[in-house]
Amino acid sequence: MNATDEYRQKLVSELIEKSAEIDVLVVKSRQAAADVKLNYDRELEELRAKQRETTKKLQALEDPNSNAWENIGDGG
Repeated sequence: MNATDEYRQKLVSELIEKSAEIDVLVVKSRQAAADVKLNYDRELEELRAKQRETTKKLQALEDPNSNAWENIGDGG
């Protein structure tokens, strides 16, 4: 094998190695993105639940048949 072929094989090996490293980083990046998305989804669901609760309280206050106004002084 001449020097050119050896050099070519070395370069091919480096390309394969770098490609594998890139693949590992892509997987890590996607997993991190999925983890972040899960955290955002969890946080969004908590906020939406609080929003629904607040909406129910507001609707109770606006209901003329409700005694919610009387309960405000007692801490709601």
